[in-house]
Amino acid sequence: MPFKLAIIGPDDLVNQSYQLSRDTAGITPVTLPYKHEGETLSLVEKHDSQVDGFLFTGFLPYHETRKAGITSKPIFFYPINGTSLYRVFFIMKFHQGIDITRISIDTLKRDEVREVYRELELDYSNLYVNEKDLTEFSQEQYFNFHKSLFLQGVTVGAVTAINSVYERLKSEGIPAFKVIPTLYAMKETLKFIQAAAQAYTAESNQIIIQIIDIEDYNLNGPELASLEKRQRKLNLYQELLNYARNYQASVLPTEGDQFVILITKGIFREYTNFYEDIPIIYEIEKKLAMGISMGIGMGRSALEAEENAREALLLSKQKKGRNAYIINQDKQVIGPIGNGEKLDFNLKSDDQRLVGLAEKTGLSIATLTRIQSLIKKLQRDAVTATEIQEGLGITLRTANRVLQKLSSCDIAIKVGLEQPARGRPRQVYRIKLN
Repeated sequence: MPFKLAIIGPDDLVNQSYQLSRDTAGITPVTLPYKHEGETLSLVEKHDSQVDGFLFTGFLPYHETRKAGITSKPIFFYPINGTSLYRVFFIMKFHQGIDITRISIDTLKRDEVREVYRELELDYSNLYVNEKDLTEFSQEQYFNFHKSLFLQGVTVGAVTAINSVYERLKSEGIPAFKVIPTLYAMKETLKFIQAAAQAYTAESNQIIIQIIDIEDYNLNGPELASLEKRQRKLNLYQELLNYARNYQASVLPTEGDQFVILITKGIFREYTNFYEDIPIIYEIEKKLAMGISMGIGMGRSALEAEENAREALLLSKQKKGRNAYIINQDKQVIGPIGNGEKLDFNLKSDDQRLVGLAEKTGLSIATLTRIQSLIKKLQRDAVTATEIQEGLGITLRTANRVLQKLSSCDIAIKVGLEQPARGRPRQVYRIKLN
């Protein structure tokens, strides 16, 4: 059954997306153009029950929809990066004769813009980039940023990625140009949606998303130059493509140092030996001398799986060394995987006894369930602060604080001392969470 994909954005990009998606197998496009970004949420709510997912032609409507939480369907957007500027610069300079060293730009980061100018060997000292991130978007701020610079005679043109800002600038006679996603970015996004649609349809609620983040480009030496990093990222992409081919997965490079992989739960479970190990982490370290963090998310929808993967990635980045974390659709955390210290715990619980203990001790559900998992792993309920420290991956001071909170509620009881080979005796506590 084809995946019905609603495409939301301004007319020109929606029509271009429609033409591209018509040639993408397994996708049936539904066009939902708007005249203003403010129409986005009403369009999503109106058509949510009629489609399988949404593609937004820009980040802003995507972000607003995600923030509103009005759909559980998978949502996607076209990324805009520095390479998107080349087309608009060509039009400005060669079609309009505008001095592109004296313009204002929004949406893109200053470093991205400057890198393009450096590659074109252009002066960027008179360039103005709006520092206001799209997550804090205000049409008035974006519009006034460009307008005030133009009226002061500081700039001779404006580049924006926001359709309503573009139309408003033009209506006031300000030379305005709209930066749009590259054709390559659009095609790659549709490929990713195609893969997501296949996984979504084939496995229904069994979607797994892996997010890989490059932590260290060179484990064996000094900091690398920009060009060397780019080459290493391409090498990593090739390695991930091999992994994807071998395990019927799909891989997508994103902006920055991250890659997103889509894989079915059954294949991933078999590959990881029921989540005991993730060989590709070691393979990348061995073959490429690169360090990566990995977050794996499961969910009842692609959106939920992605959110869980990003939350798992944060846990992985907090834990030093090669490892990965999984967060499933029930908010259960599995990890760290890959270093022999794996503990299962929950970020939330419907267990009223556990909720009561969390309220009584002031400790989180996650901390309590990790202690439960540690006791189960040790096969005894008598532990020291050092074992809590090592098992939970926290500092010794934090481990002592956890035990003090449990002791104050009579959940941890002092039962003796342990004398290590070196150092002072350690207090032994019996913990009763059941």
